[in-house]
Amino acid sequence: LIDNQLYAKFEKCEFHQTVTSFLGYVISAEGVAMDERKVNTVLRWPQPSTIKELQRFLGLLTSIDALSEASVQLLPHSLQCSGGGGGGGAGGETVPHRSPAASEAFQNLKELFASAPILRHPDPELEFTVEVDASNTGIGAILSQRHGNPPKLYPCAFYSQKLTSAEQNYDVANRELLAMKVAFEEWRHWLEGAKLPFIVLMDHRNLEYLKAVKRLNPRQARWSLFFTCFDFKVT
Repeated sequence: LIDNQLYAKFEKCEFHQTVTSFLGYVISAEGVAMDERKVNTVLRWPQPSTIKELQRFLGLLTSIDALSEASVQLLPHSLQCSGGGGGGGAGGETVPHRSPAASEAFQNLKELFASAPILRHPDPELEFTVEVDASNTGIGAILSQRHGNPPKLYPCAFYSQKLTSAEQNYDVANRELLAMKVAFEEWRHWLEGAKLPFIVLMDHRNLEYLKAVKRLNPRQARWSLFFTCFDFKVT
């Protein structure tokens, strides 16, 4: 450590551990799980009554990658708030819209948090699977690998992001292709040059659409060129 100018306090170090807690996660040889203390904090969290409270809650959730699988679907239509949605809160904040859908989404997110799966450590010797999906407001992806006998898919990582106003104007095929492109960028260090060709789970017709179009627009041309950097098959 000293040779590389790295320093650590002895009282903050742990050695010869098989399981350790770090920044809200429990890390072991099996993978990465959420710390039970953090889970309990979320389960006890009351439904937000102001924008600031909502932002604090969502900030906690979005810090956990395991939630990304459903956050794209649940947050945009049920929990996101805009001005004038129901009166003023403390400090001039707007009170979030307390509709039945928002209450249900809030409970669903807490339950999802509590039941989030253990994220397996990626193994470069095994085949990767990338599952992508897109909605009207966001895109999401899951990086998985098969373990066990019989083999079963286990998640290694989740990713999601909200679509920009321009991206929301894409048709379904282009939104799914965008999800695929973003997923490849996010996990490029695992996917590019992978030992085995990886599998992409999506509607294969969307990729055929990219190949069949006689004249690609500049964005589609960039995507098509980018995809040639990877060895994969779509199912």
